[in-house]
Amino acid sequence: MSIDHAPYLSTLSRRGLFGLAAAAAGTTLLRGPQATAAGTAVGTEDAFADWLDRHATPVRTSPRGPLDDLTPLRRTVRDAVVVGLGESAHGTHTQFALKHRVARYLVEELGFRTIAWEESWGSGVVLDRYVRGDGTDARSAVGQALFMLRSQAMLDLVRWMREFNRGRPDWDQVRFLGADVLELRALQYDEIERFTAAVAPARLPRVRALLGVLALRGTPQEHLVWYKYRLTEDERRPLVAAARELHELVRDAAESRAARRGRAAVDPDDAVLHAYALLGFYESGSAAGIADDVRDRYVADLLTFWHERTGHRIAYGAANAHVAAAEEMVVEFPPDPPVRRRLAGGLLRARYGAGYVAVGTVFDHGTVLTGWEVDGGPRVYAVPPPSPSFADALLGRARLGDYLIDLRRGGPTEVRDRLDGPASLRIMSSAYDPARDEHYAQHLPSWRAGFDALLHVRTVAATQLV
Repeated sequence: MSIDHAPYLSTLSRRGLFGLAAAAAGTTLLRGPQATAAGTAVGTEDAFADWLDRHATPVRTSPRGPLDDLTPLRRTVRDAVVVGLGESAHGTHTQFALKHRVARYLVEELGFRTIAWEESWGSGVVLDRYVRGDGTDARSAVGQALFMLRSQAMLDLVRWMREFNRGRPDWDQVRFLGADVLELRALQYDEIERFTAAVAPARLPRVRALLGVLALRGTPQEHLVWYKYRLTEDERRPLVAAARELHELVRDAAESRAARRGRAAVDPDDAVLHAYALLGFYESGSAAGIADDVRDRYVADLLTFWHERTGHRIAYGAANAHVAAAEEMVVEFPPDPPVRRRLAGGLLRARYGAGYVAVGTVFDHGTVLTGWEVDGGPRVYAVPPPSPSFADALLGRARLGDYLIDLRRGGPTEVRDRLDGPASLRIMSSAYDPARDEHYAQHLPSWRAGFDALLHVRTVAATQLV
C-alpha cells in the first residue's frame, strides 16, 4: 500500500492541520524565542548539566525488549488517570518508537488499558476494532489513519496491541482511541444511521436529512479542504448547527428505553461519540472554533468521556504542544506569528490535577519527514542541533544521549530556579524551513508547568511510510 500525496496537501496549512496558528485578532503574543530562552534562566549551564548527569536515567528507544530501563517512570506516573506522551516532531520514527516503548511499559507494568493518539475518532475506531481481533488486515486499518500516521511505527504499535490482546477477556484488553477531530470517516455516518434506525426509527428521516447536509465531499482529506478553505464563515454556520442538532438527536436516542434494552446493532456510546466527533470537526473548523482552541477542548472531552466509559487509565500520544500541562503557552510556526493557546494538556491538568501527568519528548539532531504542505508531498529534512535559545540545547549537554529526567526531582537553587522559569522547546509540524529552525517553538511559562518529565533522544531517524 502506498500513500497518494495528493495536491490537497499543498492546500493544508499549520492552521488547518494542527490548529496551532493565529486565527483571530486580540490574541496576546510573546516575542520570539529569545524572550523565553533557556539561557536567560538563573544559574549556570554547568550546574544544570551536572544535575542531569546525577538524576537522568538511560532509556532504550526500540519498542522491543525488556522494559527495566523505564522503571523510574513508576514514580513519575504514580496514580495518574491520563499520561500525555509528547513528541517534538511528528515526522520521526525514533520518537514514535520510544513512545511505543513507554506505552508498552504503562500497559504491561502499570495496568493502563487504552492507548489514545492524535488521530481522528473515526479512524481510531477502525484501529481499535483491529487490535481487538476483527478480521481487518493491519495495513488496511493503518491505511485509514491520518496520512502522517500511515507508517511502519504505527503498524508496529497496533500489531503489538493485537498480540497483547490475544486470548485476553474483553475487560482486560488494551484499546485504541482516536482522540481527535481532525477528519471524518464514512463509518461515523453509516453507524449513526444504523443506530437511529434500530432504536428511534421515527427520528430516522430527520437524521438522514442532517447526514445528507453534512455528507463527505470526496475523501476525508478533500472534505477537510472543502470545509475549511472553500467555504465562508457564513456558509459554515448552518453546517455547525446541523451537526449540533444531529448530536442532540443521537444523544437523546441513546438515552431511550429501546437503546437501554440493547436493541441497537451499534453500541449507543459509539453512536454518541460518532456524532460528537462529527460536531467537533465542524465546530473546530470554523473561525470561532480555531480562535477558541475548540479542537483541543474536544480532545480533552473525548479522553474524559472514554475514561468515564471504560474506567481505563489512558496513555495519550500527541505533539508536545497538545500534551504540555501548562494552562496557556505560546506556539510559533513560521511564517505565522506566535500566538497564545490553551491546549488539551492544560485542560486535562485542570480536570484531573495530579491525575494528569505530562511527559515530553525532545531530540538533539537527525532527520525528520515533513513538508506536507509542499506540492508533491513530504521529504526528509536534516535537522541541526537546537539553537541555544531552546531548552533542548541545555538538555543535550547531559552525558547520556537517550534518557529520562523527572523535572520534579530536587536540585540546587540555580537548577530549581531554572526549572521554575520560562522555557522554549523546539517543535515541528507539517512544514519546516531549516533556515528558520530557532523559530519553530513552544514557549512555556516554566519547564515544570509544561512537563513532569522529559525524554531526550540524541539522534532521530525519519518516519518510514508504508
